[in-house]
Amino acid sequence: MQYLNFNKSRANYSIKHSFGLVFNKIETVFFSFLCVICLIVSKVDKDFSRDVSVVFVDISLPVAKFSASPFNFASNLVTNFGDLIYAKKENENLRKELDELRSFYFKSLNIHQENKELREMLHFVSAKSTDFKVAQIIGRSRPVFNQKVFIDAGSNRGLTEGEIVIGKRGVLGRIVEVYEDKSHLLLLNDATSRVPIITSKARARGVLAGNSSGLMEILYLPKNHAIQVGEMVFTSGDGDTLPSGLFAGVVRKVDKDSALVSMVEDVNNSDLVTILAY
Repeated sequence: MQYLNFNKSRANYSIKHSFGLVFNKIETVFFSFLCVICLIVSKVDKDFSRDVSVVFVDISLPVAKFSASPFNFASNLVTNFGDLIYAKKENENLRKELDELRSFYFKSLNIHQENKELREMLHFVSAKSTDFKVAQIIGRSRPVFNQKVFIDAGSNRGLTEGEIVIGKRGVLGRIVEVYEDKSHLLLLNDATSRVPIITSKARARGVLAGNSSGLMEILYLPKNHAIQVGEMVFTSGDGDTLPSGLFAGVVRKVDKDSALVSMVEDVNNSDLVTILAY
């Protein structure tokens, strides 16, 4: 029967512990001495600390890059995987939109063909031919009773007085003066502007009159009209002075005898306009 002998292990531990204490002291003295030398040299030579820093950076940078490469690879892998999932979802959405657009396209072709056949059956007379030109607004002024707006097209582009000017969404005004290389527009809300209109829901007809303010008034409304706030106002084409169906404004205020309409276009935010020859 054998017993454990602890004497030998205790002796080895004592020698190892003593050796470790001596080594720690030598190490502390050495690094302290090295720090003192570095401080003295840095005081004598100002570029020493910079050179040492550069050396340490040059040595540690490749090591840091190598150690960080697995983490960067994992991060890029996660990011690319997330982008792949997003691209897959986006692809599915685009496929759905494409299918819907194809459906709308075929429906529109069918409607177009039916419309063509109905026109032929009814011997429908088409509206006047129209010609479109695009111009840019080059000047604005704000007198008390009217607003002068000029575009960079005139007789050199074949423009004539009375032609309709359309913005991004609807009617902006009409041309009242034509020069060689520019034209003067009369805005829809000008005090001298009068345009025959019809409302979208109530189908009430009247004349849209400007007053050089933000709201225009519908004149000659029938009694007990059913116009409501929020209705859209379109040109009616009465008098054959301009095409019908052009968006002119939105009803903002209604009472028994009148309705106030705001312009759908803001001339201050308009740049390019379309001139409609009718």
